[in-house]
Amino acid sequence: MSTILKIALIATLLVYAGGVAYTYYSNKQFQEKVAVFDLDKNGVIDKTEINKQSSSLARQQVKRKTTKQGALVLIPVSLVIGLFVYGIAFLFRKIKLTNETAIFYKNTNK
Repeated sequence: MSTILKIALIATLLVYAGGVAYTYYSNKQFQEKVAVFDLDKNGVIDKTEINKQSSSLARQQVKRKTTKQGALVLIPVSLVIGLFVYGIAFLFRKIKLTNETAIFYKNTNK
């Protein structure tokens, strides 16, 4: 396996792992906020539990994605970022090889 491919694979895995970790942490923090206003402990803020403080949290709960959805969305995102990293590493390697093998014509006449 070439070095460039390894770099791209590592970048892809790091982006995916970081994204999943952030999604999990964010979801856990949100569930803790919901638990404060959830009086019947069913995991959802019902109509009877909505007040001034919990109304914005209830609106966020409707729109919020779960950890499983976030993990699926991160797959193409991490692959695209891995592709960019592959391209950048490929170009840097080409630049390095060009600089090492280039013939510099110097004017020896003084």
